Amino acid sequence: MDDRPDSLPLGDSDTAGRLAQARAALRGLDRTADAGLSDAGRRAPLQVLAPMALVRGRVHELAGSARQVLAVLAAAAAAREGGTVLWLRPGWRAETLCPAGMRALAGGDTALLEALIIADAPREGDILWSMEEALRAGCVALVVGEVGTAPDLRQIRRLHLAAAEGAARAGSGLGAPLGLLLAQDRADSRIVGVESRWGFQALPPEMPPETPPDPAAPFAAHRDIGPRWWLTRLRARDAPPADWVIDTSALPWPKALPWPKALPRSDTGSG
Repeated sequence: MDDRPDSLPLGDSDTAGRLAQARAALRGLDRTADAGLSDAGRRAPLQVLAPMALVRGRVHELAGSARQVLAVLAAAAAAREGGTVLWLRPGWRAETLCPAGMRALAGGDTALLEALIIADAPREGDILWSMEEALRAGCVALVVGEVGTAPDLRQIRRLHLAAAEGAARAGSGLGAPLGLLLAQDRADSRIVGVESRWGFQALPPEMPPETPPDPAAPFAAHRDIGPRWWLTRLRARDAPPADWVIDTSALPWPKALPWPKALPRSDTGSG
């Protein structure tokens, strides 16, 4: 008889039966994984903006000076579908995310804040580890990771595999999870191995035609002006590079943006 610690005693039919059941269960999990990965509904891309759709079950990178704004828009899109969003941040950073600003980007909808979980990681390595575990669990729709050091190709492959496993474990009605990586310090980051890379940066507002100023309503000429951004598809496996100008009409914002009102002038004199 084999005397290795993990060997089964001869004649122990009960233990052998349990082992056979475990092997059958593992084969069942493999079949479930294959079925989940082939499910077109779960694999439908996450539509963030009209020209921007993110493949599920994969990891993408957001770059550019306004990359956090784009991450908020992606999180809002995932929350509108009923998914949970996990945002992993470096715990040693002094700055934090502004809930009011995130809600404004989401068009005032509270779904994002209700679905959002923000976790501060004590160490840099904890961000990638937590991101991998969250993707593998399949219980979140989107994981955002702000990293200080760009992951190498091996780490990116681990994240892709974790997202694929999470696609098989996702509950009924949930899409395959996807990951977003943001470089904390470099707007021009180029992380290798990602499914796609998108740039996002602010543009100056488009000025209206020249109109005579109205002293009673100094902001009237600017009521239809809002922020604009330059969206760039820097890399994608199935699409060429391209770029678009995104204005407030493409966002879920209210059409009438609030503008400051002129305060009444005081007519009190020095008499």
